[in-house]
This record gives sequence, C-alpha cells and structure tokens, in this order.
Amino acid sequence: MIVSIRIGFRLSLMIACVLSALACFSESATDTEMRGIYVYIADAALFTECETGKRYPVAFEGDSVSLERAYLEARRYPGEEVLVSLEGRIAERPAMEGNQTEESLVVKRFIGVWPVETCGARGSVSELENNYWKLTRLGNEPVPSFDGQREPHLVLHSEEGRAAGTGGCNQMSGGYEIDGTSITFGLMASTMMACPEGEEIDHALMAALENATSFRLTAHHLDLLDEEGSTIARFEAREMQ
Repeated sequence: MIVSIRIGFRLSLMIACVLSALACFSESATDTEMRGIYVYIADAALFTECETGKRYPVAFEGDSVSLERAYLEARRYPGEEVLVSLEGRIAERPAMEGNQTEESLVVKRFIGVWPVETCGARGSVSELENNYWKLTRLGNEPVPSFDGQREPHLVLHSEEGRAAGTGGCNQMSGGYEIDGTSITFGLMASTMMACPEGEEIDHALMAALENATSFRLTAHHLDLLDEEGSTIARFEAREMQ
C-alpha cells in the first residue's frame, strides 16, 4: 500500500510537471556541485544547503533515487540528518500541495553520503594549525569511530612544527612543513599497541600523510591532496579534545 502511494505521488508530480512545462523545464541555471544535509521523512526528502542554510524539497527526478537509496543505507535511525554531496541545481517544481510551484533541488548526479560529517558553522573559517581536525574520510570512504577508543584526528602544532594524532588505535607524531598550499610530513613515529579495531585506519592515515603534497582548506574542512590533486584524506574542525 505504501509503495503504491509513493508511486502514485511521484507519477502525479511528473504529470504536473509536464502540464506546467514552462515552470519545470525553462530554468537556465546550470548544475553545480553542492553539499548539504539530507533527510527523508514521510515519503518526502529535504535538503538543507551548507553554504546558505536554506532548505529545499528534493524533486523526484534525475538521480534522486540513487541519493535516497544511499541515504537509507547510511542512516542509523529513521529521520537522521546526513551530509550528502551531489551535482544539481535549484529550480521551480510543482509544490507537494496546491497548484503552486516552489524552489526545489534537482539532483543531476549523486556523489556521496557522509554520515560522520557536518556542514560546520557558517560565516567563519577554521585555522589550519593549532586546531583539532577530526578524520572523517580516507579517499572516498567514511571513517568510523570505535567505542572505547580515541576518535581518529590530527593536530598541527605550529610552534614545534609537529603533527600529532591517531587513526583511533595508535598515537602518531612527526614533523611537517608548509609552503603556501603545499604540505609535507616527515617520517611519522607511532606507538605499537594492538587494538581490537581500527588498526587498518592507522595504516591508511599514515599512508595518506606520507603521500600528501598539498592541502585545501574550505571553511571547517581540510583536505589533504596527493601529487595528482586527488583528495586522500578529509578532516573536519572540532573542539579540541
């Protein structure tokens, strides 16, 4: 019964869009990469854009089905808000109620769901050094935290020129140098504890630091990039632990 209602509702939106072609298809906005908080409740999806904080309904077209499925797999409980990234645009679409149109998110291409990340506070930028950077992503994979262990993180201590952190299991530290947007890490020393979980994250973080050649700082997010410009690790600024 629920499936039939969902299909019927989406079909009605499609028909309304066809009958209102000017409102649905005449927009001139181009698709751009976007980040925001996504939630699916009561057979409707909502997207709150990180940059503006504005909330939009998600149109049932384009790659919205892939986004919905990925969200349902990643969420820990019904109604959880999760950070997502995508290519899309804001355009006029028929409203869920009445005969009006409203600004909606049209998903052109779903990129990823990041359950351990947030938008961060708007209107400010975190400092690269002397800040607590929580490790949220290695390559394109979200990084989990394990009960009873420190969360994976990195701190760059400017006075000592020393990087210190952990992948969640062992502590690691070593020197680093910054020149503009270039960054290099020296040989990192590590403790040799055995942990029930998370040792693979230690190894992956060490490898990311060894391969990092530059960084990108965007508001409250830090990306370490390899020599090809690919993101090999992402961090989010948090309160010092």
